[in-house]
Amino acid sequence: MRELLSKLEMPDVEIEAFLSLYRRYRSGPSKISDWDSIRMPDADGLVPYDSFPVPDRKGTRAALSRLAVCKLNGGLGTSMGCPGAKSLIVVKEGKTFLDLILEQLREIRAVHGVDVPLVLMNSFYTQEETQKTLDGHRYRSFVEGFQQSKFPRFREDNGALLDAREYGREAWYPPGHGDIFHCLQNRGALEKLLNAGKNILFVSNADNLGAEVDARILSHMLEEDIPFLMEVTQKTLADVKGGVLYHDGSRLRLLEIARVPDERLEDFYNLEKFRFFNTNNIWINLAHLRKRLDEGPLDLEVIVNRKTVAGIDVVQLETAIGSGLDHFPAARGALVGRERFLPVKKTDDLLLVQSDLFKLEGGRLVRNPARTKSGLPQVKLGKSFARLEDYFARFRSIPNILDLDSLTLDGEVRFEENVTLRGNVSIVSHNAHMTIPKGSVLENCLVEN
Repeated sequence: MRELLSKLEMPDVEIEAFLSLYRRYRSGPSKISDWDSIRMPDADGLVPYDSFPVPDRKGTRAALSRLAVCKLNGGLGTSMGCPGAKSLIVVKEGKTFLDLILEQLREIRAVHGVDVPLVLMNSFYTQEETQKTLDGHRYRSFVEGFQQSKFPRFREDNGALLDAREYGREAWYPPGHGDIFHCLQNRGALEKLLNAGKNILFVSNADNLGAEVDARILSHMLEEDIPFLMEVTQKTLADVKGGVLYHDGSRLRLLEIARVPDERLEDFYNLEKFRFFNTNNIWINLAHLRKRLDEGPLDLEVIVNRKTVAGIDVVQLETAIGSGLDHFPAARGALVGRERFLPVKKTDDLLLVQSDLFKLEGGRLVRNPARTKSGLPQVKLGKSFARLEDYFARFRSIPNILDLDSLTLDGEVRFEENVTLRGNVSIVSHNAHMTIPKGSVLENCLVEN
């Protein structure tokens, strides 16, 4: 295998990283052997956000001066029919994910007089497009960036690597956000940040609009000298497959679904046993990370992701950043509110953030206080709304949904301006186009043709 990889002109450090994943893949999955030994984190391992002290203005400024922000920017918007970088999708008031991220950093500088650098971990899918966008951006000085590793896909039946001459870009893949540890070390970003006095790196997905800088978490990290902190929040039925924290002896660990024995999956999905899940908002002490990496690479849990390329079943081996928690004995979890987990994965999510449920303040999404209900509406858009192009074509403007509990749309439905939806609304077009007229108010109803 090493000889084949060398012919692909992969850097030696990436060959070693891929081979490490491949060897563990060949050894078979690592399942939890003693399920009954799993116990939920105690107060020392999982700390409620409300217990963190609120730093004063001087303390906040001092803490922010030691912070860098990293956004995981390797993903495409394929789940919404967008072939480009997901962070460049317009989400609210004509602004993209990237615009909002940069605006938040500008706001920190304006309020606290501190420059917090942005680090983007791009993939080979997003590197060029993102760089081109940033070159003309007025906040360009905030940004550092690097391209993560590029690993080869291989056939599931015989293990043969896909030939790039035949399959082009589809022969390759970015190996998940766990690659960040390898990249920080080998792209020089780790030393550069430490030399600039940046001790803490806050990492989150670029599409999580709730993942903003929080001075209370940051100050807690610094004061307690925590090497690795993971934000977790309350599970819902939509999150049952998310990774969860548990205690193994005195150590906090992350349990991903891939490690759960088949006969224990129902237990894993149980909202009573595992009440909190990983938001992928991760805080890393870079000095502790450098010390750990000096001892050797982090052997993170292998995620086996099966895909189909040109009708061929292929495998790509990935890792997740959250698995890094297992490598820091003093790692901690922080129990945060649901508002810090607001990802936009589908147009269902996009409708919520574009609506009057939220407004923008300094690049931050802020809940509209006029909504009296505690949670967000349940939105289920049919396949006619799944692609961005179709979604925008069907909404002349986003309906007013401050008093909405649930919405189901299916079929060829279009909305004129200033529509209001309240309570539980279902709209189904079975055969023909349906248009909801301008100014309509629909409340607790089923509309179909």
